[in-house]
Amino acid sequence: MKYGFIGFGNLAKAVYQGLKSMNNIQFAYFDLNKKDVEVTFFDSIEDLVTFADVIWLTIKPQDIKGVLEQLQTLHLEDKLIVTPVAGKHIAFIENYVGKELPIVRIMPNLAMAYQKSVTAFATNHPENPRTEEVFNVLSKLGKAVKLSEDGFDLFTSVFGSGPAFILAFIQIFKDKMHEFDLPGNVLDELLLGLTEGTTLYFAENQANYSIEELIRNVTSKGGTTQAGLDHFRKHNIAKHFEGVLDAARDRSAQMSKN
Repeated sequence: MKYGFIGFGNLAKAVYQGLKSMNNIQFAYFDLNKKDVEVTFFDSIEDLVTFADVIWLTIKPQDIKGVLEQLQTLHLEDKLIVTPVAGKHIAFIENYVGKELPIVRIMPNLAMAYQKSVTAFATNHPENPRTEEVFNVLSKLGKAVKLSEDGFDLFTSVFGSGPAFILAFIQIFKDKMHEFDLPGNVLDELLLGLTEGTTLYFAENQANYSIEELIRNVTSKGGTTQAGLDHFRKHNIAKHFEGVLDAARDRSAQMSKN
């Protein structure tokens, strides 16, 4: 299988890092600027399409129209398109390349590089074994789930944008911890230990306990954790954070309309 990336930014690099150990995949890319990477470079989309079996549209939403206009002039027989472009439905791409071409729409995150992504998957040709093969490959990069496109906007806000939101929350901890007068790298190591330990605690117990029960298990009545949680609930902080997810979801929906 030959994977060709149109655009070789952070997401394309993450896909490549996650899959480069697979012996049955060859990689190449087209980009306006040649990158300092070990992947084969083509200086035209036409040459990349000739090479690739699977074409990855790893580009920004504002660039997709121009790329699709170029693709519709090329021979796309026996090709398959994978698009992680936020806010662009399969139907939008079909308007340029036709409904006969298998198209896979995904919403991953950069944890693909570590084979830890949570990725949504939808396709216009679910009966095609090649689209199922792409799903199986995505499953090697973490957790892949087949989802209706109607759910992609919310999925994008939670799992596509989620790592940035979680890091923003961790940044709040780090800013507060500056009161310790410790070097920034030490604070990062402490926070990494906190997040790794919490994730492991969740992973080891989630099958038997709800998140609410896990919170109760580390909360002593009248103690410090209880005081913090009371403040959290009194000021409805969860609702404010939910607004962050809603804003991201609404932006994804707006991009679809545009």
